[in-house]
Amino acid sequence: MRLIGVGLVVLAVGVAGGAMSLSVGSSAHWVLFDLPSLNTFVRLANQTLAFVNERAGGDPVPPIPELRHGVGLKLAEALGGVVRVGLQMAVASVNTRTQGSWTTGETSHPVDISLEASLVAFSIELSLVLVPDVLTAGVSVGWGSSRVIYRCAFPRTLPTDWSLPFLPKNEDTTYTGSGPLGAIAVGLSLPVGQGISAGLEVGFRLAPAWVPTSGAAVLDLNADGLGDSVGFSGLWLGITVQMEFNL
Repeated sequence: MRLIGVGLVVLAVGVAGGAMSLSVGSSAHWVLFDLPSLNTFVRLANQTLAFVNERAGGDPVPPIPELRHGVGLKLAEALGGVVRVGLQMAVASVNTRTQGSWTTGETSHPVDISLEASLVAFSIELSLVLVPDVLTAGVSVGWGSSRVIYRCAFPRTLPTDWSLPFLPKNEDTTYTGSGPLGAIAVGLSLPVGQGISAGLEVGFRLAPAWVPTSGAAVLDLNADGLGDSVGFSGLWLGITVQMEFNL
């Protein structure tokens, strides 16, 4: 019986080895973001823009669009058969901006406010091929590094008797942070050539929020003294291309 057991183990290893393959893929993502603290700043700044638009001459300065969706990219490679283990790198970014100029008397008051949030993540992925060459599900865990770039040039030359509801601070600063994250994804693909497939991917990233810093300064665009936590949890939808090599 032991001999039979050993034989079965050897046979299983041989079959697994024969089914071993290396897959290399990339995907472009449309990403949904949930950034409440940054969007709170956007709404506060828009109140001030609307306030000044009602009183100043010239074309009104457009409101700042909220940070709701952006773009991403993922590169991945995995080794195995039905069960695969691999590495992946993912990036995601969202940005918003407004600019314009007000006029009071003969004085021009230019304004330019922009905000960008981005994430770079490195992860280990465990995936399961549910239907060969068609359907795959995976889970990954790793570490992410985020960056928030805030640039603001808001005029301090507006009439002093205007009681602005909120005054954005003028600065050009990059804030950074990092922390653990995880993701789950399901991919549906179809062969388009020998060892090449293309398809769609849907996934959800779970990234606990953290407060980015720049040196000793913390991100606090809302000026409430509490710091603005930024998390990158959210859904994504991607278009994938994958190449597979039998080993």
